Amino acid sequence: MRGAYTTLELAPTTGADGVIPLSSTGLGEHPADLVVDGRPLLRLLDEVDGVDTVSPLASDLPPVLRADHVERLLGRGPGSAEGRRVIYSCPDCDDPGCGAVTAFVARDGEDVVWRDFAWQTGPTADLAREGYPGVGPYRFHGAAYRSVLLRLLESSACRSVA
Repeated sequence: MRGAYTTLELAPTTGADGVIPLSSTGLGEHPADLVVDGRPLLRLLDEVDGVDTVSPLASDLPPVLRADHVERLLGRGPGSAEGRRVIYSCPDCDDPGCGAVTAFVARDGEDVVWRDFAWQTGPTADLAREGYPGVGPYRFHGAAYRSVLLRLLESSACRSVA
């Protein structure tokens, strides 16, 4: 039986203090965050209790959504051997050693499901040590999911790796 559908939207990313960096709120000028069921995903990850995971908001600069990662979330290009995709990565580089928030991403018919979120610093994720329990799974309507991620790719809010 399929679970309930999750909404996916975009909003400007806020720092750990809740303030949007820079002065305006247009997505074109700010890093974007993914909003699931009306809540910023970065905040959901930051609020996980009872586990010793790295907060994606632990630094002055929030992690970013990169164009190549968004392409992979759309199913373009390879993921890891275990089906994991990067959701957020280091704001300064694209080095996996800096850490990244990853999730298992799978198609289920026309739907897309994200589950098993983790803070990953190596080739595989250790869900027992670095997982985000209680975050997900999220089931998205495929057309709405693609629409949001394509809009993100078309904006300047999505970073390209130089």
